[in-house]
Amino acid sequence: MSALLEVSDVRKSFGGLQALSGCSFTVERGSVTGLIGPNGSGKTTMFNVITGYEHADSGAVRFDGHDITGMPAGKVGGLGVGRTFQLSRVFGRLTLLENLRVGRRGVPRSRRGELFSDQRCMELLDFVGLTRLAQEPAGSLSYGQRKLVELAMVLAQEPSVILLDEPAGGINPTLIGQMAERIAQLNKQGVTFLLVEHNMEFVMGICDVVAVMERGAVIAVGEPGMVRNDPLVLDAYLGGSLDDEDPVAAAPSAAPGIIGDRS
Repeated sequence: MSALLEVSDVRKSFGGLQALSGCSFTVERGSVTGLIGPNGSGKTTMFNVITGYEHADSGAVRFDGHDITGMPAGKVGGLGVGRTFQLSRVFGRLTLLENLRVGRRGVPRSRRGELFSDQRCMELLDFVGLTRLAQEPAGSLSYGQRKLVELAMVLAQEPSVILLDEPAGGINPTLIGQMAERIAQLNKQGVTFLLVEHNMEFVMGICDVVAVMERGAVIAVGEPGMVRNDPLVLDAYLGGSLDDEDPVAAAPSAAPGIIGDRS
């Protein structure tokens, strides 16, 4: 495999708070890579920098050979970088089908293949198990279902890599299992993933590689089993076990549509 996404010595401060302090890692093409770390370690800020929602103070981000450092979010997405958020971003008053139509509008004409029909939208809703709710307003869904709709909206953009911000956060075990299955299926089809997640069972079960952040930098990278037993990693989690991480306590509780780095 070769690197699809490269983050090199990225730094980002908000006033006197240094959120990223020389963060570096790579995401190999065709992999599922996890980005974990204690609350406040800078994971979501890193996502925001990669996808153009925040600009780095220094350092570089490269995607598929392109320097995307400081590029606005729309252009980053147009190159094939998809992204979900901690707090699911769906249009509550629109139906599920209409949400997917909106998602497709973000794809530049240069990357559009055949006409993206409602049939394809329905296929994506079927993929996430929500076909029967296609004409229902997204605001009527459970939190976990909204996360699945958001995933379908990202898939409508035909990305090469998808950044998932807490895909298992705040959803029930059944939907967590469905999310894991969908990620595995997409990965087999060639989609690369970078995910931030507090549910360690989910991370260790689905990721090929895990990178661990602390105080704005990556302190360890490796296969899940190796990372689980790394003394530096265990120390970063305040001397506890990664198995002690509580996905419920880490789940978002604010209203959808707000970006915040609570990671």
